[in-house]
Amino acid sequence: MTEVELKASSETISGRTPVSWESSSLHTAIAKHFVPQDTLLAGSPKLRVFFTACNFERICGIRVRWTTNLADHLRLVDDDRAVFIFHCARFLNFQLGQERSPLPRTLIRETLNSLALLFPSTDKRTRDWLQGQAKQHCIDPQLGKCGSLLMQGRRTENFSIWHDRLVILKQAFDDSQPATFSQLWLDRRNRVQWYTFWVAVLVFAMAMFFGVVQSLEGAMQVYLAYKSFEHERER
Repeated sequence: MTEVELKASSETISGRTPVSWESSSLHTAIAKHFVPQDTLLAGSPKLRVFFTACNFERICGIRVRWTTNLADHLRLVDDDRAVFIFHCARFLNFQLGQERSPLPRTLIRETLNSLALLFPSTDKRTRDWLQGQAKQHCIDPQLGKCGSLLMQGRRTENFSIWHDRLVILKQAFDDSQPATFSQLWLDRRNRVQWYTFWVAVLVFAMAMFFGVVQSLEGAMQVYLAYKSFEHERER
């Protein structure tokens, strides 16, 4: 089961982002809500291969919150530290095969493409991460089987309904900084910066090591000199 939160004029069914439905058909109400949102400009329209839900948590600390409310899909919350992701891939594929689905086909296809973007089936880290998530949350097992987008498909202009939310999410992803050493190690978004940082860490560690070795060597020499002096005095 899945849901698109519906709001009548007088009351609201539980959920974060409701869809208004008053007198028109359900299909029309949904189509009016999910309209193209492509007003924001992306600094770089390319969504690189490491722009995945797995990396949101691994290197950025942006938590994934699973939702069955399609209206909340890709919405950032908690001061951009968490993102809602609609995980019901099986439902979307089922609706895509229906002749009279209440969901517009453009919405279905674009949502499936966004899942293929965030959960590429060819990425082993994503598959392993999803297995761990499945043990903690009740998520759709088809989520990791939406395929993968080719390079030309990984651009913000290929999305219209989810365009602005993807731009905002990408900005939060690009602006985030690793907060732990494990995140620093995993963060390969800027390889030159990554190599520079860890080479500097290695050089510092080696300098500390050789400094300690030299200090121990100096202490040993002083000790041996003292013992030699004591030995000479006894003679």
